[in-house]
Amino acid sequence: MVAPLVLIFIGVVFLLENIGYLPPNFWVNLWRLWPLLLVLAGIELLLANRLPWLILACLAAVVLVVGAVAVNANVTRPVTGPTTTTQLDTDLGAATEAAVTVRFGAGQLVIGPLTQPRGNQFASMSYTGPPELAPRANYTAVPGGLGRLDYQVSGRPVPGFIPFVGSRTGSPRMELNLSPDVPITTLNAQTGGAEAHLDLSSLRVSSVEMSVGAATASVRLPENAGLTTMHVSGGASTITLEIPQGVAARIQHHGGLNTLNVDQNRFPLVGEGLYQSSDYATATNKVDITLETGVTTIQVN
Repeated sequence: MVAPLVLIFIGVVFLLENIGYLPPNFWVNLWRLWPLLLVLAGIELLLANRLPWLILACLAAVVLVVGAVAVNANVTRPVTGPTTTTQLDTDLGAATEAAVTVRFGAGQLVIGPLTQPRGNQFASMSYTGPPELAPRANYTAVPGGLGRLDYQVSGRPVPGFIPFVGSRTGSPRMELNLSPDVPITTLNAQTGGAEAHLDLSSLRVSSVEMSVGAATASVRLPENAGLTTMHVSGGASTITLEIPQGVAARIQHHGGLNTLNVDQNRFPLVGEGLYQSSDYATATNKVDITLETGVTTIQVN
């Protein structure tokens, strides 16, 4: 009984993680469950001949679920306490271009342009919410080369979102503004249960990597960045992509139980799961989008 139940449990965990109902870091803690194998083996030896197999299987399943909740208690524990406001500014330093990574769990994430960057300023981040979820910035720069800016929650792992479990008071909000004058090689946004709004229209972004959990996300793509590649992976989410007028696009879709709505007046279907502008090959400004999603509603305009 033990081995089949363990396989079923692991399969269910990975399935729920892939479609966004469990955070991407959930599997990291599964190794802590190894003592439960001894518990399950003991239950089977003790009760195998005394209880019907169905009741025994249900008992073992309850043990697995309780163990999983216990080792991930730091993810599901409610957030309470006062609200704090944080402002962090980052200069480009001696670098000439930058890569940005944002890891944000639950709440609201807004990314857009700096309206009036001062001097060598590259980024400005403001945060409002529980102090234990305040992001910290880590920036390293290579003179004449690439600067790397990384935002992550300082208090606990992210994303930290499981639907219908616990509650969060003082819903966090993070707003990140980036300089439109600095080439951005990669923008990597990882969200759990966050509502994300990205306005990249005036930014010079070459590559966008976006991972969306059980959330909603809206993205306006760059208007004048040459070629921008974008890869979107999502769980149980709603995603809206806005492609500015005058920007060509190629959209490739691979996914599960999805609803995909593409403006085929601009991006006609040219193959299975492939939509493309008629002028894509010759366009100066264009986006190449790959969608790999689970149970997702996607709108492309």
